[in-house]
Amino acid sequence: MTDASVPPAPGRELTIALDVMGGDRAPDAIVSGAIRWARTAGRRALLVGDPDVIRRLLASGGEDPAAWRIEPAPDVIGMGEHPVQAIRAAPDASICRCAQLVKAGDAHALVSMGNTGAALAAGVLIVGRAAGVDRPGLAAFIPGGSPPTLLLDVGANAEARPEHLRDFGLMGAAYARAVFDTAAPRVAVLSIGEEDTKGSPLTLAAAELLAASPVGCVGNVEPSGLFTGHADVVVCDGFSGNLVVKSIEATAEFAQAELRQAVRQRPYTLPGLAFLFPAFRAVKRRTDYAQYGGVPLLGVNGVVLVGHGRSNALAVANALAAAARSVHRNMVARLTDGLAAIRG
Repeated sequence: MTDASVPPAPGRELTIALDVMGGDRAPDAIVSGAIRWARTAGRRALLVGDPDVIRRLLASGGEDPAAWRIEPAPDVIGMGEHPVQAIRAAPDASICRCAQLVKAGDAHALVSMGNTGAALAAGVLIVGRAAGVDRPGLAAFIPGGSPPTLLLDVGANAEARPEHLRDFGLMGAAYARAVFDTAAPRVAVLSIGEEDTKGSPLTLAAAELLAASPVGCVGNVEPSGLFTGHADVVVCDGFSGNLVVKSIEATAEFAQAELRQAVRQRPYTLPGLAFLFPAFRAVKRRTDYAQYGGVPLLGVNGVVLVGHGRSNALAVANALAAAARSVHRNMVARLTDGLAAIRG
């Protein structure tokens, strides 16, 4: 066994444990995404789930099942099950087995498109917290600048204390340095106004703690500021962050549906739209969650990526690619070291 928090040693194959059974489109889309990544990256994920189902899907996708590593996991945690209870009641579930492989050092990362709460619970309870971390946070990438703005927490902690938001800022800054090469990340608190007198007791206290910390705190930012590059890292409690992310997704889907409806009602606009199609496609690509694949759970002692429940094969392939990048860039160790350095 080796430490999964560091890149694989020369000659040792990178191993990413993929939860085949998790997600609305599992297992078909998950295996298809694994095949897609294998054919583009030249690497195969460790497939965790029902071996018979996995072998059948590999064969139907034109792959030799014998060439793939498969880890049996007879149980599945459904999308609607209570996360912590399910993790404890089903230790042989596919997401649990993925986390156990990372904990034991037999896998360098895990990727799951299944029950988000279960993936978070497996990351915290099985993989374990990283040194010096009280509350791990789930980060999301908000398109706008380059690199995108990092928003956390977006679901790991429905309630949080000011010191937790401060730590999210410290972890986000360390992640931005390690993965995005941002030399001096700017950290802000999500609030209802940019003025330092506006906000809830939580956000006001968190802003004070961040301002007193060694990170580059730039104060408050409104939701609109997430897209303008005002800050590299924006922190909030998981309840608020989850609402923000879901609102962004819903707004984008609504706008696309309205545009399609408007075109149907005005077919004479089709010739003009043909010239605008490349621009529309570029916008859709930039805002499509499938392009990012998955979002990282920061603050655990391993690379854990959680994808959208509706993930298709493209999203799965991109999540595997993101996990591989995080491992090769030694993300966990760099985040832990960066956090220790920031705290002094």
